[in-house]
Amino acid sequence: MSVADIIQIISSLGFPIVACLGLGWYIVKKMDKMSDVIDNNTKALIMISQDLKDQRKE
Repeated sequence: MSVADIIQIISSLGFPIVACLGLGWYIVKKMDKMSDVIDNNTKALIMISQDLKDQRKE
């Protein structure tokens, strides 16, 4: 997407709408990464929990 295309979109839709769409896209991309991090943390906590249970049995 070129600068001229962005300027055309802003002039036709208005800056607030384009800014909201851009920020919404940014948040969606960040949430994808956050869900991966949360999944990895969940797996780590499950492994720690299993290790603690195994230690209590001994």
